Parts: sequence; C-alpha cells; structure tokens
Amino acid sequence: MEIRHLRYFLAVADELHFGRAAERLRMTQPPLSRRIADLEQELGLKLFERGSRGVTLTEHGRRLQQPARRAVAAFDAAAAAMSRPSRAAAHELRIAFPADTSAAVLTAVAGGLRRTGLEVELVEATTAEQVQLLREGAIDLGVLRHPFPPQGLCPSRQLRQPLGVIMPADHPLAARSRLRLPDLRGQTLVMFHRAMAPGLYDQTLTICRRHGYRPQRIHHASRIVDGLLVVDAAVSFNVEASALRWPGVVWRPLAQEDLEWRTSVVRRRGEVHDSLRGATRLMLNALRAHDGWQPDAAP
Repeated sequence: MEIRHLRYFLAVADELHFGRAAERLRMTQPPLSRRIADLEQELGLKLFERGSRGVTLTEHGRRLQQPARRAVAAFDAAAAAMSRPSRAAAHELRIAFPADTSAAVLTAVAGGLRRTGLEVELVEATTAEQVQLLREGAIDLGVLRHPFPPQGLCPSRQLRQPLGVIMPADHPLAARSRLRLPDLRGQTLVMFHRAMAPGLYDQTLTICRRHGYRPQRIHHASRIVDGLLVVDAAVSFNVEASALRWPGVVWRPLAQEDLEWRTSVVRRRGEVHDSLRGATRLMLNALRAHDGWQPDAAP
C-alpha cells in the first residue's frame, strides 16, 4: 500500500462518486477504479458498495476513514517540514480548509493569491488536524472551528453562523418552519467524529443538554448527509449554506441562538508577514461572500 492509495480512497469516500473523485484528483475514472480495487484486494476488505443508487461506504470503509486521514496528514506534515524553507523562499503558501468549504471560496482564495504572485496549495483537513499541521509548520494558514487549543496559534477575528436542524425532506419535523431543541427529543443525532473537532463536539452536546435535548443515540459520520440518509428518525446540525448543497435534505432554523459555529483564519504565533496578512483578509472576505459567515457582533 502506498500513500497515494489512501488519497484515492479518501477522495472517493468524500465524494461518494468515482467521477467527481477522479476530477478532484485530476485523473480519469478507470485508473481510479483500478487503484481502489487494488486497495480492496490488498486489504482483503470491501470498502465501497457500488449500486444503481450510487456509491456508499461499507462498515470497513467507514472504519478506515479516520486512520487514513491521519496517515495522509502525517505524511504531508513530514514532506512539508522538509520543504518549508524552500516554500517560503519561493513565495508559496499552504492553506488548509475544512471539508465543507464551498468550491467558490477555494476558487476565490486561490485565484486572488495567485494574482498577487503567490503560489498556493490548498489542503483539506479537520480542525484537529489543522492545529497539528500549523504547529508542525506543515501549513501556513488554516480555517479552524472554535473552540480549539490556542497554544502557539494566532487566530483572526471570529466569524459566526447560527446552526439549524437538517433532516431528510420526508422527516416528520420537516413540516415545521422553526424548531426548538426540546422538539428533537427521541431523535438520533448525526454528528461528525469527535476527533475531527473535540472542542466543538463537546460544546454542541453541552448546549443541547442545557436546552433539554439529550440524544439517546449519536451516529457518527464523516459526511453528515450520509448518516441522515441511512439512519431512521435522524437529525443533525449545520449551517444553512452547507445544507442547501445536499439534495433530499431540508434545513430549519433553531430558536436557540447560542447553538452556532464560529471560525477563524489561524496562523502560527509570531509569524507576521505581508503575505499572511493579505491572505487572511482574502480568506475572511471569501468566507463571508460565498459561505454565509458573518462578523461576530459581540463587543
């Protein structure tokens, strides 16, 4: 097994579509399908179910996702640590975004920075992975969800978005125009794996309990929409902009204003360069313009 096989696996696992995964990897679909088949044969496990309704992860595939992400991130960190001096000298920036960032944001950031003469590499990583990559010097900037451990890091001002409830369009609660957290009693909660953003995970459950919703069951999924479609009577939380990209899913606002996501563009403490300042401004503007993030109104 080579690291590229894990990259191929993660692309298909994220997209759940071989064609889109191939485009993301800048390759054609037939060799991608062969590489996935090679990986399945080497592991002796079936990672994907391929059927008339599309591609889904098997239980083995779901179990492989987080170890594969950690392995790829560790490899990238080692490679970046070795190339960091040449990267800085060549006016390059390596920037990480969470998986739910829209293509419009990525295009605006990459295009805007390249017009200033910077070479840009975009990396997909969770908040927990970005904290580690920043501290190791493997990335120059990241987009992190609060709260996260601040040691050695310097965040920008915060942007915020209120969370609403997302659910399949045929869910009984979808008939309501607005929801309260106690309305979700008895519903399975679909959440991201805690390892992806431990602080945000714990904060979300604390707020749910405070307002009277104690999930009897939590189903973890790397892609929230997958969990909603395979678990009966399931709900999740997300921002409206992300939910609107998923067919068959509806979003309803929540009465509890304290259930929200906050994000910042983050660099290593002590590193202040014109290129980093300019990139931070561009990234914040792109997040506001394309993904619905708004400045923190708190004083």
